[in-house]
Amino acid sequence: MTQGNCPSCGAPVEFTAGSALVVVCGHCQTVVAKQGRHLEAHGKIGAIVDTDSPLQLNAEGRIGRDGYRLVGHLQKDHGAGPWDEWYVEFDDGRTGWLSESEGAFHLLLAEGTEPGLSLEGFEPGHRFSLRGHRLVVEERGHGHVVAAAGQLPSDVDPSADSHYVDATGPRGVFVTLDFGTGTSDPEVYVGKKLKLTELGISPDQLRPRVKKVALQQARCTNCNGPLELRAPDRTKRVACPYCGALLDASRGKLAFLQLLEKPDHAPLIPLGAKGKLKDAEWVCIGFLVRSCTVEGIRYPWEEYLLFNRQRGFTWLMNSNGHWVFLEPLDAGDVAVAPGVAAHLEGRRYRAFQSVKAVTESVLGEFYWEVRAGETAQAEEYVAPPHSVNVDRTRNEVTYSLGEYLAPEVVRDAFQLKEPLPAPQGIAPSQPNPHSSAPTWKWTGLWAVALLLVFLVVSVMADRRTVVVQQVALNPDAQSGTPTAMHFSEPFEIRKRGNVRAELVAPVNNSWLGVQGDLVNERTGEVVSFYEEVSSYSGSDSDGSWSEGGQSGEEYLSAVAPGRYVLRTTAFFDGRPQGQSYRVTLVSDTPRGTWFCFALVLLLIAPALAYFRSSSFESARWAESNLDSSSDE
Repeated sequence: MTQGNCPSCGAPVEFTAGSALVVVCGHCQTVVAKQGRHLEAHGKIGAIVDTDSPLQLNAEGRIGRDGYRLVGHLQKDHGAGPWDEWYVEFDDGRTGWLSESEGAFHLLLAEGTEPGLSLEGFEPGHRFSLRGHRLVVEERGHGHVVAAAGQLPSDVDPSADSHYVDATGPRGVFVTLDFGTGTSDPEVYVGKKLKLTELGISPDQLRPRVKKVALQQARCTNCNGPLELRAPDRTKRVACPYCGALLDASRGKLAFLQLLEKPDHAPLIPLGAKGKLKDAEWVCIGFLVRSCTVEGIRYPWEEYLLFNRQRGFTWLMNSNGHWVFLEPLDAGDVAVAPGVAAHLEGRRYRAFQSVKAVTESVLGEFYWEVRAGETAQAEEYVAPPHSVNVDRTRNEVTYSLGEYLAPEVVRDAFQLKEPLPAPQGIAPSQPNPHSSAPTWKWTGLWAVALLLVFLVVSVMADRRTVVVQQVALNPDAQSGTPTAMHFSEPFEIRKRGNVRAELVAPVNNSWLGVQGDLVNERTGEVVSFYEEVSSYSGSDSDGSWSEGGQSGEEYLSAVAPGRYVLRTTAFFDGRPQGQSYRVTLVSDTPRGTWFCFALVLLLIAPALAYFRSSSFESARWAESNLDSSSDE
């Protein structure tokens, strides 16, 4: 530990962190540096302003087995309000930074420098690998130190503009490349995003979070209208609902920026309305109207900014009466092939559209420096009812996971009195109401059941040959007359069921038909059938040919048990000329026709569902402005 007095004001200062090279005097804000055993004054730095951070100097935390202490505090600004960074020293001597941004915390450990990297090569959305991590650039920005306190690892130059790149990887990995003034190899910091409860800091060491009271009941600096802010500690821009003035709120007070055009209609969800979605209560604090132009046609949509103090910010988007709930995603969790597909947690999202989105109207409060007229490249990848949405600007890319909501879900969540407008057309992530998947599922189950029934019936079938009647026709017999009629010996059919009648006749360039009658000896009932065989052959200029055959079969349905006689009558051309035939009857023979017929009937429903589903999808993808033919 090094102790001494501030060279500027004489107040006591001390170095308790072994890695610290400078300390900020708590009395006069002089930056005091160690030079051997001496202390030197290196100018003054601004005092820390209240940003409603729950952290404070000298707070101690523990993540797993690793204990650490917050020994230094910086505030940086890039022109839109300050953010906080805390210098961390671990018990084992490692150092790093704990940064805060929009209510999230990133604990990053120093891992040295990485030579050969250039700031210009890291556009938002750029994918690269570093130190064993697959990363995606989320933001490229800059800022300078405006205030400091405590002990720090290096001197502080408030005039230096420091450039950085923030990137994320799978499973919460977060990496910052600190390029400094942009002319040196970047310092690499690797860590992850954490919730406040995951920092391992006991509640008694946290600073009470006090809202910016001055902003809670502020008035518009343009029209003096009352403004009730719902997230004053995180708000950077406020759009007055009375006069349309856009106000800056990043420095704890309101400052006029520009006059905006008011939306042509009031928000469907009023500002200040509270609603419960995804097991959390949200308050609507902002309203945007954005649009894109495709082939000369303007397509507008609305975005509602929702706020929950524990979960931060999220969005509800309304386009033509279709609602989508959007939650932030880390870019590193999504794999994107631009214009083709996105992959998230093993699910594939097909590219639907890429448009230039323009912000037209603004109402309420926002956590970033929103302006009317600002543009972003918006991409949407869909796997109904979900979507992956990408908003890309020159210096930042944001990813969000969307889930389609029916209008009545939104209405009930916010307890709106009036019904919301009915959806028009088909939304990119709208679920297909005609999905054939459930129908195919039930069809498959019924088909399996039918097959099992058919197999059981087939196994249990008797298949008993009850009669074989061989008939040689009399040379004087005449077709279809009693002279061509023959009777079998009586036979027994023991079980009710189908009877298969088989006819075999050695016809050659002729035909033979047989009328069969099963006569029940007890009741006199007759069950008839007719079967015909024909066989022809010859040759012509194309060669030999043949058609027909010498055998055929017919089924008699549900013949009752009993004692029968088979009467057959032959039909033929001219004289029989020694023709003969054989008729065989096999009782209780299951027929597969009914199974095939039932299967065809079962397929009608899924076929219709598939047609309707395909028509719906065709209508959906007709609205896509991307050529995805190669993605089919």
